[in-house]
Amino acid sequence: MYQGLIHTTIAVFVALLHAHAFAEGKLISRAVQKELALPESQIDIGIAALTIAKEAYPGLDIKTYSVKLDELAGKARWLAKGTPDPETRIRVLNTVLFRHEGFRYDHEGFAQGGRKEHYYLNGILDAKKGNCFTMPLLYVAVAQRLGWPIYPVTTPSHLFARYADPAFTRQNIETTSGGKYFEDEWYIKDFSIGPSALNARSYLRTLTYKEYLGHILYAGAYAFTKDGHKVLAYTEKAAALDPRDPTFYQSLGDGYLAKSKITNGKLGEEFREKSRKATAKAKQLGYVDEESIKIGRLTRGQLR
Repeated sequence: MYQGLIHTTIAVFVALLHAHAFAEGKLISRAVQKELALPESQIDIGIAALTIAKEAYPGLDIKTYSVKLDELAGKARWLAKGTPDPETRIRVLNTVLFRHEGFRYDHEGFAQGGRKEHYYLNGILDAKKGNCFTMPLLYVAVAQRLGWPIYPVTTPSHLFARYADPAFTRQNIETTSGGKYFEDEWYIKDFSIGPSALNARSYLRTLTYKEYLGHILYAGAYAFTKDGHKVLAYTEKAAALDPRDPTFYQSLGDGYLAKSKITNGKLGEEFREKSRKATAKAKQLGYVDEESIKIGRLTRGQLR
């Protein structure tokens, strides 16, 4: 399970308690803002993700990593030989990424609570190890360069990929399991997704590229957990890009509450009210916290 997105909530809270010491300045760089402002048809997920990653890795050469994505896409294109069949395309990507190139889930990193490279596309391209944020990110970025309709999907504390074709029934692609297919019902049960979330369609949605940028930006805030203003700005923008994701609102609620504790008077009350509204929105959208997922798995005997 990718815990980083959920744990960013804690990072916002802790960082904002020390916000007095932070210098003001640009919170979201011009380069990142430019990527976030692009219309759906002009978004390149690989370039956008690398541009956000460059904030955490200032020396990152975006072109070099973009070429790596092109090379992976080229290998898949050669193996696919022009097939329009969704199942064959998925098998091709699974073969190239997981069998030939050796990209795999980082169990060791998961046990240690996550690593910086788990939040950025260059991290998985370098290490060939990732988690349930970077693995679908890589999968989607390569698929986009092939012109294949594979998009990200969110569940609580987890993302996977989906081949968006109504004529194709086995659409879900679990990138942390070698590209295996799991039904929606499996995700509903495993991640304790309740009726309110299903009615609101907050989870298990096929994200647009524009919405996905919010999730990439939110994960990118990992590098700035000591800069509460920047984390909060990233989270606010993430919610603007994907206004149906409960986790963003829960993080905002925690962040505003933390900021209210270091802000006096009327402004402090304004932050408390913003916190209440954001938390209520998260609940309305069916937010599922990590503890609920664990309890659900314990109840079903999946955890010991």
